[in-house]
Amino acid sequence: MSRMTVLWSMLASTSLAFALLHLFIWAKGIQPWANLSFATAAIAIAVITGMELMAMRTTSIEQMALILRWAHLPLLVLWLAIICFVRCYFDAGRSWLAWLAVGLRAVALILSFSTGQNLFFDQITGLKQVAVLGSETISIAQGSLNPWYVVGPLSTVVLAAFVLDAAFTLWRGGTDTGRRRAIVFSSSIIFFLLTGTCHSALVNAGVINSPYIVGLSFMPILLAMSYELSFDLLHSAQLSDQLQDSEAELRLSKQRMRVAARSGELRMWEWDIVPDEIWSTDDDPRLYGISEPQKISFEHFLNILYEEDREQVRHSVERSFIKGNGHYESEFRITMPDGQVHWFNSRGRIEFSEDDQPLRMLGVTIDITRRKQAELAVQQQRNELTHLSRVTTLGELSGSLAHELNQPLAAILSNAQAAQRFLAHGNTDLAEIQDILKDIVNEDKRAVEVIQRLRLLLKKGEVQHLPVNLNKIVEEVLKIISSDLVNHNINVNIDLAKKLPAVIGDRVQLQQVLLNLIMNACEAMSHTNADRRRLFVHTEQNGIDKVQVSVGDQGPGIPSESLGNIFEPFFTTKLQGMGLGLPICRTIITAHGGQLWATNNTPRGAVFHFKLPTSPGESA
Repeated sequence: MSRMTVLWSMLASTSLAFALLHLFIWAKGIQPWANLSFATAAIAIAVITGMELMAMRTTSIEQMALILRWAHLPLLVLWLAIICFVRCYFDAGRSWLAWLAVGLRAVALILSFSTGQNLFFDQITGLKQVAVLGSETISIAQGSLNPWYVVGPLSTVVLAAFVLDAAFTLWRGGTDTGRRRAIVFSSSIIFFLLTGTCHSALVNAGVINSPYIVGLSFMPILLAMSYELSFDLLHSAQLSDQLQDSEAELRLSKQRMRVAARSGELRMWEWDIVPDEIWSTDDDPRLYGISEPQKISFEHFLNILYEEDREQVRHSVERSFIKGNGHYESEFRITMPDGQVHWFNSRGRIEFSEDDQPLRMLGVTIDITRRKQAELAVQQQRNELTHLSRVTTLGELSGSLAHELNQPLAAILSNAQAAQRFLAHGNTDLAEIQDILKDIVNEDKRAVEVIQRLRLLLKKGEVQHLPVNLNKIVEEVLKIISSDLVNHNINVNIDLAKKLPAVIGDRVQLQQVLLNLIMNACEAMSHTNADRRRLFVHTEQNGIDKVQVSVGDQGPGIPSESLGNIFEPFFTTKLQGMGLGLPICRTIITAHGGQLWATNNTPRGAVFHFKLPTSPGESA
C-alpha cells in the first residue's frame, strides 16, 4: 500500500473516529445540536477524503468525472454542518449569510449535475500522471473548465463571511472565552476553508500539479471544532467537581448552621407573602399544630400565639409592609407541646418587587424564655425592694401620719361627746345635731382618705401602668406629708402647669418617687433657719412629648464631688442612710421610659428633676 493511500486512509479514519465519538456524546444528550453538527461535519470530511483518494487512484476519465460531480454533495453537507455548529454552539452569525452560503452551495451541486461533466470541468480531456512523494504517481484531471465553476468558490467566500461575522459577535461579547473562540476557532475555519478552495482551483486550472487536499485542509477545522467541544466538556467536568465540592461544603455548612441554630434556640423562616406560605426550620411541627413539616399560612401562625399577643404581632407585620420600612420585629408567647409557655423574639426583613409590593419576608426567631424569666425575677426583686423602701419611708413619717390621722379622729370624738351632752340635757336641737353629724361624716371621710392613701402606699401588688396626671400625684403626696411639713416649719411653693398631658405609669411608684424627693429636700433643710426653709414643686410640659417635675429646696446643695455619685447604690451623705432611695427612684423613672437627674439651685439648695413621656389621646 502506497504512502498516499495510508495517509488519506488515516485522515478518513480519524474523521470517522471523531464522528463516532461525538455521535455517542450526542446520544447522551450533552450539547446535542453542537455534537450532532460536529459528527455530521466529520462524516462529510471522511467522505470527501475517500473521494479524493479514489480520484488519485482512478485511470478512467468517466470515473474521474463521476467522482468530481458527486464531491459537491458532501461539500453541501459540510457547509450545513459548519453553519449549524456556529449557530447552535456559539449563537452567532447572521442568518441571511448562512442561508446565502447554503443556497450557493446547493446551486453548485445542481450545476455540477446539469452543466458539463461536473462543476469543475466542462469537458475532461485526459488524466495527467503526476509524481508525488518520490516515485508515487497520482491522476489529475485535465480539460476545459466549466464557466459556472465560480459558484463554488463564491459559496466559500460567503461561508467565510458568515464565520467572520460570528467572530465579531463573539469578540464584542467582551468575555475571555468569546475572544479566544473568535481568534482561534474562527480564524482556523476561515484560513483552511480558503486554503482548500484556492488550492482546488489552482489544481483544476493546471497551475500546480498536486492532489486535491480538501479533506486535509478541513482536518484542522475539524480539530478546532473538536477542541471547542472538548474544552467545554473538560470545563463541565471541572464545574461538576467544583459543584460536588460545593455541595459537600454546603451540606457541612447546613449541618453547622443547624447545630448552631439548635444551640442558640434559633429558628429560621421564610414567608412567601403572595401565596401566603410560611416555611420554618423548626424540627418539631407540633409547635404549629400540624403532624408533619409543611408550609403554614400567616393566620395559622397567629392562631398558635397567645391571644393577647396576636394583634401586636399583626400590627408589627403591617407596619413592615410600609414602603421604606421593611423591618419586622416582635415578641410573643407560644404554648409548647409539653404545656410550658415560651417567649420568642422574631425579626425579619421584607423583599419588595419593583413596584414596591411585598414579595417575601425572611427572618429568624429566637427563644428568649430564659431571658424573660430572668427579667421577671429581677423585676420581682426590684418591686420587693421598692416596696421595702416605700414602707421604710412611711415608717419615718409615722409620727406625722399619726398626727394626720389623730386630727379627724379627735374631731369625731369631740363631736360625738357634744352630741351626747345635748341628748343628756333633753333640750335637743335637731339642727345642731345635724351639724354635729355632718362634721362627724366629714372627719370620718378625711380619716378614711388618710387610711386609703397609706394602704395604697403600703400595698404590695402588681405594677399597673395606666394614664395618670402628675399634678394629681403631686397634690396627693403633699397631703400625705402635709403634717410633717408643718412640724418642720417648711413653706411650700407649688407651681403646677395647667392642662398637663397624661403620662402612662404606676401611680403608687410615682408617688413613692415624689415622696422620697420631698423628704430628702426636707431633711436637707433641717439645719437651715426656719424662716428660710422653702420647698418648691414645679410641673411643666417639656417639649412636645415630655412632662417634667422639679422638686427644689433651700438647703446647702449637693457637693460638686458627689453630684455624679448620688444615684449609685449605697452611696449616701446621711449618717443613718442606706443609699438606696435615689437609686430606686431612678430605677422607677427609667422603667417608665423617663430620666431623673439633679442640679444645684441658685443661690443655694438643690433641685431634682424627672421627666416622663406623655401619652397622646389618653386621659388620666
